[in-house]
Amino acid sequence: MSKKTNIDELRKEFEGKNIIELKDITTFYKRTEPAVLQTTINWRVHTLVQDGILQRVGKGLYCFGKTEIFVPKIPNKIKSISQLINKQFPFINYCQWELLYVNYFSQHLINFNILFVDVEKDALDSVYYALKEQHSKVMLISNLYGDLSDFNNSIFVRPLISDSPIQEIKNCYMATLEKMLVDLATDKELISFQGNEIYTIIRTASQKYTINQSTMLRYAGRKHKREEISRILETINSQ
Repeated sequence: MSKKTNIDELRKEFEGKNIIELKDITTFYKRTEPAVLQTTINWRVHTLVQDGILQRVGKGLYCFGKTEIFVPKIPNKIKSISQLINKQFPFINYCQWELLYVNYFSQHLINFNILFVDVEKDALDSVYYALKEQHSKVMLISNLYGDLSDFNNSIFVRPLISDSPIQEIKNCYMATLEKMLVDLATDKELISFQGNEIYTIIRTASQKYTINQSTMLRYAGRKHKREEISRILETINSQ
């Protein structure tokens, strides 16, 4: 790596800081090289990301460490649902995720599981009835009563927010970590994970995996919850 990146000095400068802004990196390099071009600094940052020294966590936001994307395990149940939807509804957008994924990040482990199948609003009922033909415990989220823990191993069909962050894994469309975290922090059916617990979940998730905060905020904005997520991220970033 080029000595121009001054990686040792860079680490000392931002030691203990969760989030490093591009403007702060720019100030760092200009302190010893006042004439250095912004394009040069941008290329140095790009090199540091490529070499696993920095990871990009948002627009103009970085932290130390190699990029680690959360890729969840895909159980047979999710695979079969994906096959059904892909075959019967090949043109709709959808994604899935399991509540048990929370145990990767939560301080209080759960001993029940819910499978969320988020589909385009216009296809909600059609997918619901198709799933009921193959699975015994299927509900529309609008029909939820009581606590989620009363519906262990159920499938909940929910409306998919447009432009939700989704990733494809083995022909299955899955919610990204950013989507799961925002849903946990804002959806009324997931209220038991909110309060102090959501700070622990998001903080632990960000320590283990790369989280794009810009993606979280953009998705939260689609749900009209941007202020809530911004407040949580600002608190975690400042710790």
